[in-house]
Amino acid sequence: MAMSLKEVEWLQKYIVSAHIMHNLQTLTLGQLKNTEILFWFLHRLPNLQTLTLEFCHFKRIWVPASLISCEKIGVVMQLKELELYNLIYLEEIGFEHDPLLQRLERLVICECIKLTNLMSSSVSFYYLTHLQVDHCRLMRNLMTSSTAKSMVQLTTMKVSFYEMIVEIIAENEEENVQEIEFRQLKSLELVSLQNLTSSCNFEKCDLKFLLLENLVVRECSQMTKFSNVQSAPNLQKVHVVVGEKDKWYWEGDLNVTLQKIVTDQVCIRVFINHNNFL
Repeated sequence: MAMSLKEVEWLQKYIVSAHIMHNLQTLTLGQLKNTEILFWFLHRLPNLQTLTLEFCHFKRIWVPASLISCEKIGVVMQLKELELYNLIYLEEIGFEHDPLLQRLERLVICECIKLTNLMSSSVSFYYLTHLQVDHCRLMRNLMTSSTAKSMVQLTTMKVSFYEMIVEIIAENEEENVQEIEFRQLKSLELVSLQNLTSSCNFEKCDLKFLLLENLVVRECSQMTKFSNVQSAPNLQKVHVVVGEKDKWYWEGDLNVTLQKIVTDQVCIRVFINHNNFL
């Protein structure tokens, strides 16, 4: 089911207040101005699995229970997928305020341009298998080390078109994390991250990618190392174009390969600029 603000308001006005829609599993809501209607709707969907919000105007979605004046989302026990598109006023998602959100298996966030923090260090995603974040220009990192450690089921991660991001995983100073193991991650795409310098910048943390086979690094002109210490036994190439299997680099070492990619890209830009000048 897909509904805009006017349709949802009509439904809220005429539907029986106690009516529960047991069979609805996929819902798209657009142009909502506040979360009151959202929570009213979700309260009646005990079997909802996929929720998509697009072009909504609120600054935060889930807030502390003490601030919620509408019906709670506690009845929604099955939510597995959350997609957020073009929420240009969104500043906080609020994963930490509802444990049910931490059971998500698929999370997609695109064009949330005011979002500065995806999740706090207290959030764990033990069930997440797919993470995709695009065009969230103000975020300087994607997650903390403690959250990264919880992503034991993650198989696919795509991060693209960030202007401010400098690292994927930020150090949680309250914990002494020395190892992060992505046990199931098979595909990682990093595209057009102009200020990204490394996947993580803290010194003594060992990143382990036991199953990583597909790594794409494109237009990451500052990324000359993946991390200080890492192991990816199945990785044998770094692709430089998404979907182009024949365009790849490999110098026998991941960090050396990234340095080669950056050097070649700089040479190409200099050559192009020189020819344009002539």
